[in-house]
Amino acid sequence: MKVKILLVFTIGIVSSQAADLKLLDIAPEEADQYINQQDQSLRYAPQIETRVPSVRYIGNQPHQVIEDIYLANQYHGQNGLGDYVYGYAVPDIAKSEQKKANQITGSYQYINGGGQEIKVKYWDNGNGFHQEDNIPQILPRQVEDSPEVKAAKEEHLRRWQEEAERNSKPPAYPYSQQPQDSQSNYNNYNNVDYSGQYSENQQNYAQTTEAPSKWEYKPSEEEKGPPRGFFYKFDYPVGVIVSQGGYEKKN
Repeated sequence: MKVKILLVFTIGIVSSQAADLKLLDIAPEEADQYINQQDQSLRYAPQIETRVPSVRYIGNQPHQVIEDIYLANQYHGQNGLGDYVYGYAVPDIAKSEQKKANQITGSYQYINGGGQEIKVKYWDNGNGFHQEDNIPQILPRQVEDSPEVKAAKEEHLRRWQEEAERNSKPPAYPYSQQPQDSQSNYNNYNNVDYSGQYSENQQNYAQTTEAPSKWEYKPSEEEKGPPRGFFYKFDYPVGVIVSQGGYEKKN
């Protein structure tokens, strides 16, 4: 009886660690509640088991390995009106981003190849992208160009200016002996209005009443209706190999 109680207690602990949630068709107001309540602090996936023997395929061969097990997670929510939140955490990377009222804020952190923890915060409040980080700045050395490199740069700049000047003028009509109406047809050919490329064959596009040459998207009957949102998050185990043995022979 004691064994059964211990087993149930252990299962309860594991279940409490994995707080899965999946809401795939909810009203924008309900989606906003989950989006705004989501904890966006950055934390790496916590370790839940140590030195677990396993068999993993490395290349095409199964190997006996020892793993540390971490509880990774991810989440994602949208309210159907343009606002969203998403994020994830694995043993050495964590990220979160949110968009609300046309403003985007986000952050991420990771361990680089040299063992240094890199932390980045970024945002866009309508006047451009901004970033703060602790990434080491490596400035290039100031080296004076050799005569050959200097000459090549000057030649490149000269050619670039020539091409820019040439492309600023319309191309010459290649058939100067053709009648004037041919000249007109040629000009029309080179000034095609592609705005009506979504023709009546595209059932979700229709001509606008203000400008018949313009086309706009028309939702189908299935797409009409009030906006809907969603929110989900789930945990899942991730193994990190800490030691590797020989091949696992198959019988």
